[in-house]
Amino acid sequence: MKALRAYSLSYPGVLLLAFFATWLAGRVSLGHWPRPSLDDPKMIGSLVDALYTITGLLLAVGFPVFAVSVLGLLYRSHCDEIRRKSLLFVSALSVVCMVATILVLQWDPLGVVAWYMD
Repeated sequence: MKALRAYSLSYPGVLLLAFFATWLAGRVSLGHWPRPSLDDPKMIGSLVDALYTITGLLLAVGFPVFAVSVLGLLYRSHCDEIRRKSLLFVSALSVVCMVATILVLQWDPLGVVAWYMD
């Protein structure tokens, strides 16, 4: 149960961190901030490649695991009357954090996601 709570609360922040870590590694490798459509993240260097792969795994595998963990918390709150309020609070907070992360990634003020998806 603790693992579900920890994962569901930490995944949104880890996903944002992964995007920005990949972008920062591109900055270090290139000597300038990576630009969408000019600096391909798959062709910069091994550090960027590693972080790019980790971010891709977080997107492909992490999001479904996040959804299952939130559903697991909701199911557990249905079965456990003693911890129901705390489990529902953690579930709601996880969903709010994920929505905030999606909105930040969609807003993409620095062009990080546009560069990554290029």
